Amino acid sequence: MKHIIRLIMLTLMLGIVIPEATAQVSVRRSSSSRSSSTSTTKKKDKATEKKRDKDATAKPTEVKGTTMPTTPTATNNGQVSKPARPTEGTVQEVATPAARVTPTRKVQKKEAAPIVDGNSQRQQSFADYQRKEDGFMPWQHVVYRELDMENPINASLYYPEEPMDGLTNLFRVILDGICTNRLKAYEYLDGREIFNEKFEVKTKDILDKFQILYQEKPAVGQNGKPTYIVEEMDVPCNEVLSYFIKERWEFNQKTSKYGPRILAICPVMHRIGDYGVGQVVKYPMFWLNYEDLRPLLRDHLIMSDGMNNTPRFTMEEFFTLEQYKGDIYKVQNTRGLSLMQQYPDADTLKMMRAKIEAELRGFGGSIWVDEEDEADLAAQDSIRAARRAERRAKRGEPATASTGDGKKNRRTKAEVDMAAVEEAKDAKEDAIDSRIESTGKAHSARRRR
Repeated sequence: MKHIIRLIMLTLMLGIVIPEATAQVSVRRSSSSRSSSTSTTKKKDKATEKKRDKDATAKPTEVKGTTMPTTPTATNNGQVSKPARPTEGTVQEVATPAARVTPTRKVQKKEAAPIVDGNSQRQQSFADYQRKEDGFMPWQHVVYRELDMENPINASLYYPEEPMDGLTNLFRVILDGICTNRLKAYEYLDGREIFNEKFEVKTKDILDKFQILYQEKPAVGQNGKPTYIVEEMDVPCNEVLSYFIKERWEFNQKTSKYGPRILAICPVMHRIGDYGVGQVVKYPMFWLNYEDLRPLLRDHLIMSDGMNNTPRFTMEEFFTLEQYKGDIYKVQNTRGLSLMQQYPDADTLKMMRAKIEAELRGFGGSIWVDEEDEADLAAQDSIRAARRAERRAKRGEPATASTGDGKKNRRTKAEVDMAAVEEAKDAKEDAIDSRIESTGKAHSARRRR
């Protein structure tokens, strides 16, 4: 009986343990299957993403003979139509994605100076020099000149009287700029050149005042201004025989340059009486700001030499290079008087003009000290030694300076270096001789004038 009971108990225990083990094995299998399925899904997702990236970078699909749209298009009814499928017998070619191109390193190259508005490098340097830099000018002097067009040096601004071979004269350039509203004219005030709207002169008033025939064109636009047309035969070039220019001589501390800068220009009309009898009367027409006039002068060439008829210079270069010549008729001063009012005598006036011109030209030479070479210094030393020997011979002294041994100061009882004393004395006498020599040169220069 005991054996039977044991067998029954053993069978019962086996019936309970085996299902539990099988359940655990099934749970483990299910969990492992789930993990494997999730890993496979992740791999599939990554593969699909890579495929999408390749399709995005690739070119649209092309079919031989026909072009297949790859994206749905909208119809007139607002419905979205699916892309057409390729028909049988056609081979669809899928473009492969473009290969990645490694960016090459750019090497910066020095480019040449750009040409702005068709201007050369020399013209650009002139334009840069003409910029206003009043803060770097410790010295300046304003003078007024009169340019006579009958002077052969200024003939380039007057001829040709009529346009010929693309060349024209200065007054035609000015008049054309005023009539087309590219230039502004300002009222002529002696000694008061003010360039603002208060003193601006209308073009029509200028043409009416000086009896210049014109045709008026109405303004275009709301803020436009009327333009004027003057025929070639009506331009009074033969009457504009001189110009007033306001010139400022300045030393620019920033650029270390010294020279004149033109600030304003005024055409002057010469007219005689109605019957051609009487003295010529000069009528200053208007002032022009030279900075406004420069862009127009830059576009016109002139012949600067009678031997070479090739126009090589522009009107701007003609003024910047000081190719003109004019007499000084006024210097900016506190009283505002002209030279003729200060010096009524003709000879005195001529002498004062020459003096002012020499002072302006000579100031540039006094700014810098010229370096002297060794030969010049040796020659000057020999000249000084000869003069010293000559002075000692006149005083009955030896040709060379004494050493001064044994001499003492009577008050301090200290030894005195007589060589140093004589050297100082010789230096003082040399300075007197050089001053006398420079004064003699100045007197001889005045006599030559």
